[in-house]
Formats: sequence, C-alpha cells, structure tokens
Amino acid sequence: MTKRQRYLKALRNEKIDELVWAPNFDYWLRVNVAEGTLPEKYRTMSRNDIVRAIGGYIWNRQTGIRTIYDSSVKIESWKIEDGSIREIKTPVGAVRCMYKKTEGEHRSQHLSEHFIKTVDDIRIMKYIAEATYFEPDNESTIKALEETGEDGIVLNGCFPVPFIEFAKIDAGYVNAFYLWFDYRKEVDELVNTYFKKYIEAVKILASGYADVVATSDNMDGIMITPEIFKQYAIPYYQECKKILSEKGKIFEGHWCGRTENLLPLVPGCGLDVVEAIVTAPMAKITLKEALDILDNKVVLQGGIPSVLVCHEGGTKDDFIRYINEVILPLKGRRSFILGMSDNVPPNADFERVEIVSKLIYQ
Repeated sequence: MTKRQRYLKALRNEKIDELVWAPNFDYWLRVNVAEGTLPEKYRTMSRNDIVRAIGGYIWNRQTGIRTIYDSSVKIESWKIEDGSIREIKTPVGAVRCMYKKTEGEHRSQHLSEHFIKTVDDIRIMKYIAEATYFEPDNESTIKALEETGEDGIVLNGCFPVPFIEFAKIDAGYVNAFYLWFDYRKEVDELVNTYFKKYIEAVKILASGYADVVATSDNMDGIMITPEIFKQYAIPYYQECKKILSEKGKIFEGHWCGRTENLLPLVPGCGLDVVEAIVTAPMAKITLKEALDILDNKVVLQGGIPSVLVCHEGGTKDDFIRYINEVILPLKGRRSFILGMSDNVPPNADFERVEIVSKLIYQ
C-alpha cells in the first residue's frame, strides 16, 4: 500500500496498517526561507522533499478557485510603514481594513482594522458579496498531484462558515457580537449571502482535482458557542457535505482553536475530518478524550500541540516523552491521523519534528 492509498483510507475513516504522520510546517518553512535561517541541509529542497526526508506523509494545500469581482467593485491595496491597507470601493460606499506587522516583515500580520465598523458597512459588504463570482483554478492542484505522487494527498481550501467570515474577518468578534445582537436582520442577510456564494465555490471545488476540500474556519469554541454552531455552522457543513460527497471528495474542517465544547456536536455535523484539533497543554482536553468524544465517527488529524516543538514548551526529552506516552498508545486506532495543531512555529526546534517518524515507526 502506498502512502497516498493509506492516507486516503485514513481520511475515509477506514482502518489502516500504519499511523499516518502528516506534518504541517508551511509557516515555519516560509518564514525561515525569507529570513535566511532555514537549516543548510534543506536549502535546496522543496517542501514536499523535506516531508519525504523526515519520513512523513505529504499534506499539500493548493488553491482550486479564482475569485472575480463585478466591474463595479474597485480594490486598492497599499503599504504603510508598519503594515498595509486594503480598500474596496463600490457604488454604495467603501470599506477598508488594515494589517499591522507583528514579529517581522515575513511573519503573520495582525488584522488591526476590520472592514465592518457600523451597520452601514454591512450593507456595503453585502453588495461586495453579491458582486463576487468564482471560476475554477486547477493548474496548481494538477501540478501538486503530480509532484506529490504516491507520497500523500492534495487538498483545496474553501471558505469558512459564513458567520465566522462575518464575525472574525469582517467585523472582529467583539464588534460583530454587538452588531449581531442589535441588527440581527442585517447580519443574517449578509451571512445568508455568503452562504449562497460559498456554496457556489464548493460546487466548483467538488468538480476539481483535489482529494480533500477543507474549510478555513479556524474554529474556536470560545467565540463560536454551541448555540451559534448549531444555528450557523451545521447547516453550512451539511450542505457542503452533500455536494462534496456526490463527487467523492473528503470534507475537512480546520479547527485550530479551543474546541472542546464543540466536539460533541461534530459527529453528524457534516464534516469527515477535523484537522488541527488543539489538545493539552494548549487546551483543556487530552487527545484521547477528544478521540473518545468523536467516537470513531469523524477523523481527527492533529495530536502534536505547536508549543511542544518549541523550547518554550519543554525540553526535547519532554517532547519524546509526549510521543511515547500520548501518541504511541494510539497506534492502530481508527479515526486518527497524526499532525500538527496547528502549525510548526518559525522558532521551533525542528529536530523534534524530524524525530517523530523515528519514534512512531520504529
């Protein structure tokens, strides 16, 4: 059985003969390449070849759609001293957001100003959503499948739960909840518009070439309560699942927040896989507890909290002890794929990532 075959069986919740180890270190790689701090032995290697070198399975993320705006929508972006600004102009008004630098030029930026500040901005965002269209963009996916070969799988990312797009990205959670309570009708009209548009995108991805279609939810149960999840997430997930399953696609949710209060709602919600589930010591739930809650009904990909591959999270011996005591007892358990929760940080001790395959496949 090839790694690709085994990985696909695991994603489809079938029993396999070996634990799949699918490390996600894209952010670590991008930052260290840009800052000139990539270990010498990897400097001439592709991302996929680094995964092969450390004995992992390739988890290859690519774009599968292209976003197009009606000619009435004008988008401008420009850099400022400590970040960048993006402004969208429409016949009904303009909105803008601002990103600020955090740890350096090449690292993730902070969304310090959101598009939606007032209820009037909701109307503008709805216009922008209605003026948005999608078309297939398969070239990178086809190339990724060729480069990945039998060493792993390729996935396309799709949009998050529409309420999360509004609350997390458009307005920022605090302002979003004030608007949601005060202007429920206007918020729901925007969220429903996103729902319809995102389903259009999912239909395109369903007919694409990737093995997996994954949402970009960054789900967090502190901000998305079980009640909000039931009202806004489950209907979206179930509609996506219906479309994707007809085309044989695996449906995955990116859940990198504190989600222990939402996990009981996952079986039956529509997702085939929850990826990047965060567990102790970064959340109040152990990996075994999370798997028990999912009850072999949904696959969990994760298991190595990001802090554990950093010096701040303990010593290398602490990391080895975690693999031996927490991960190895799960070998042979269905519905589990070993991965990162959520990503290998730029300052990680990458030797810890390198030794995982030696520990689990010995």
